[in-house]
This record gives sequence, C-alpha cells and structure tokens, in this order.
Amino acid sequence: MRISVVFNSDREIVLPVQYNHILQGFMYKNQLDRDYSQFLHQDIKGASNGKFNLFTFSRLMGKFKFSKETGKITLFPPAKLIISSAVDEFVLDLADKLLKSELIFLGQNEVEIERIDLHEAVKFGRKVQIKMLSPLVGCTTCIREDKKYTNYYSPWQSQFTEIAKNNLLNKFEVVHGYRPDNKDIKIIPNGSQEKKFEKILNYRGTVVKGYAGIYWLKGCPELIKVAYEAGLGFKNNQGFGCWEIVKQEAV
Repeated sequence: MRISVVFNSDREIVLPVQYNHILQGFMYKNQLDRDYSQFLHQDIKGASNGKFNLFTFSRLMGKFKFSKETGKITLFPPAKLIISSAVDEFVLDLADKLLKSELIFLGQNEVEIERIDLHEAVKFGRKVQIKMLSPLVGCTTCIREDKKYTNYYSPWQSQFTEIAKNNLLNKFEVVHGYRPDNKDIKIIPNGSQEKKFEKILNYRGTVVKGYAGIYWLKGCPELIKVAYEAGLGFKNNQGFGCWEIVKQEAV
C-alpha cells in the first residue's frame, strides 16, 4: 500500500540536507503501537543490516533551495512525501494518526497535514520502467580483522542484480510465508550515465552510496509488486529504494 502525505506550513521548512533519519524518525514516532510493528523488524537472513523493515519512502518533493554554507535545505511549502509498505496496517495506522494529530513536527519545523492521498493498487506485468524517488542501494557486508565493512555495488555491475534479487526474495518470503516459484527478475539501467546518477549520502554518520535514475525491471510480477511496496534494494527503511512507475510494457 502507498500514500502521499502533503505537508504545509506558514513558514519555510528548513532541514539538514541529509534528512533521511528525520523522515524515518517521523514515521516511527507517528506509527501506532500494534503487534505488526514487531513484524516490521524481523531478523531475516540476507538483509544488509540483519533486519528487514518492510517500508520505504521518497525524498521530499517540492520547491526548495540548498545552502552550501549552512548545509541545509529550505523547502517552500507545500512539500510531498511518498510512503509505501508491504504491510497495509502500517500505512493505514500512520495515516490515521497523522490526520488526528494536532501538532506535527518535521525536525524542528511545525507542520500541518494538508492532505493524504491513497494510491490506487497497481497490477504489474513482467516489464516495467521505473524512476527512483529515493536512491537505489546494493551492498554486502564482510568482516576483515574483526571490523565490519560494507561493499557498495552499482546497478551497472553484474553483481547488483543478484544481490538485489536475493534481498527481494527474502522480503517476499517474509510477506507471503513462502518463496515464489518464479524467481526471475532483472534490474537494467536505462542508459550508461552511471556517474551522473551516483549519490553519496550520509545516514547518521555512515556513508551510503546509492543511485538515482531510470531503470527497467523484468521478471516475476509478484516480485516486482513487493519491490514497489517494500522498496527495491537495501536500506529501504532509511529512505532508499522507493520508486514510481514510468510505464509498463507487455512482454
């Protein structure tokens, strides 16, 4: 399930340019205390951080300016945020609590909810062109000399599709309780602009490498649906891997 949350304010909304953790904290703070919250934090083999959090979100969308001097971004309301989850109750309860809250903050900014739009359910085929709304991340972790290291991969590297597919299969199993018979899925960049789309971000002091841009997803429609709802790639609950449909094609 997917919603768009539109924020408004009588003042400009000022945030650090690396604001992913603020949006993540905003969602955790405003979710209701339900049993499914434990489901959202299951330890599952194959996740980059040992856990799956079955939701993702976009960057904030709207008019803005960036100041290099202060390292802050100023948004001129309204601003929109897309939130998506494979757990419908998470989205519904978040929307319900936001609509009923009298006082809401994004960081230090008091904001109001102008509206919340519920997206229509999508029926996926075997080939869809997508645009990233937050960077796509592919990574593995390893231990060297008792230290943990993260290796990041580009969608233009052959390893990327394999690690992203395994991550998606594990998400599917968490959501549905079994693995799909059809395990075929490919992630194909639309062009060769690897450096143009590379994004280096900082999440709570940790450097994260991701990729914006347009891609093709080809393969099992059920896996594509889970990628749409829970996020494609890794670190989804930190604000990575959210995408929208550009177009679908019959195969």
